[in-house]
Amino acid sequence: MFVETLPEEAEMPSAMSAARRSTLDRFLRIYEPGSVGSWVSSTGETLLHCALQNGQPENRVAIAMHLLDDNADPAALILPERYTTLHLLFAHNVHDVEAEVPLLKRLISGGADANIVAGRGWGTPLQTLASRLKFSDEELEPFYDVLFAQPDLDLLREGESGRSTLESARLMANDRQKLAERMEDYLHAHGQSGPDS
Repeated sequence: MFVETLPEEAEMPSAMSAARRSTLDRFLRIYEPGSVGSWVSSTGETLLHCALQNGQPENRVAIAMHLLDDNADPAALILPERYTTLHLLFAHNVHDVEAEVPLLKRLISGGADANIVAGRGWGTPLQTLASRLKFSDEELEPFYDVLFAQPDLDLLREGESGRSTLESARLMANDRQKLAERMEDYLHAHGQSGPDS
């Protein structure tokens, strides 16, 4: 007897591939609860990292939140570039900011480091976010609100380019003028000063 195989079932992806490309429902067909720690690549890439690379915001949020509920580690890094979960969340050109803000809060409260400088020109997570020039400061403001609520945000740490997060925002001129002003206000409120401030 011939049984037709549905296209979506013809090639069952690994949990890591499903986290990166599928819906939550398809991901859960593969993922076994409690197995979050067993899916780690040789570079340290985890299921949570994969979920945060999902190109569809609704899938990104749903799978990542499910994994966090199952004790995924928000502080894990992909080596050698040192990509954090925050870098991966911010690197997209498609966002549902309102839906992703609760995810961002959970990543940070779980230990994701907002100050780590990643390789290949990614800089800090905030530099990665600011480089998404498709979005205005107004559109990204809910993300900014979460980051600037952190008491230890390091806006003067130099990235690979030798520029700090503040200097990068200043170089973006009108595209990130409001962000640069907000950084300067943050530094002033925390008793610091940026270059040429």
